[in-house]
Amino acid sequence: MKTRVVVVHGLFRTQRAMRPLRKPLTQAGYEVIEYRYPTTQDKVQEHAKALREYLLEIVAEDSQTPIRLVGHSLGAVISVIATTPAIPGIDRVVQIAPPNLGSPVAEKFEGMFGRFILPLKELSANTGGPLQGVEPGTETGVIAARSDQLVPIPCTALKGSKDHISLPGTHTFVFWRDQAHQEILHFLEHGQFSDAAERVELDQES
Repeated sequence: MKTRVVVVHGLFRTQRAMRPLRKPLTQAGYEVIEYRYPTTQDKVQEHAKALREYLLEIVAEDSQTPIRLVGHSLGAVISVIATTPAIPGIDRVVQIAPPNLGSPVAEKFEGMFGRFILPLKELSANTGGPLQGVEPGTETGVIAARSDQLVPIPCTALKGSKDHISLPGTHTFVFWRDQAHQEILHFLEHGQFSDAAERVELDQES
């Protein structure tokens, strides 16, 4: 019985963007499920609702096999919303470069492109971000990218997160590195990142 890991891609991406995680997850004994969704065509809450419905379906099909989530950017945000309140059988979520408190880039472009890219307004730092004040219902670890210009480290703050670290890399490529793979696997297995990881201390009460 392999634990299943649902990987959830970010804005403007497809499931192929998460392929760098397939090999390390598979080699660690996980079954990888690639979640697909049209990122620009719905608002954040609608994406999260659709993901939650999908998760409830696959839990119902096999309630004996555990499920965990790894999401990047927008996918990280909707992974938390979709698992709050908690779904029995889903026990951990890893967020990678999540705009929990919004993105200054989304803030810059929401007025110009918001009607075409529906999640932009909710992802804008101007609104406080989609997870401002939200406490996850499922054990969640956050990975911030140190060279992230789209989602600076302070924007990744999540009230009630289990662990929060930063890793070298940019917004798009931070999870391509071996170190990121090791930390993701560590959290999925133990519910915390490794002792060697650099912790991020942020005000989680926002």
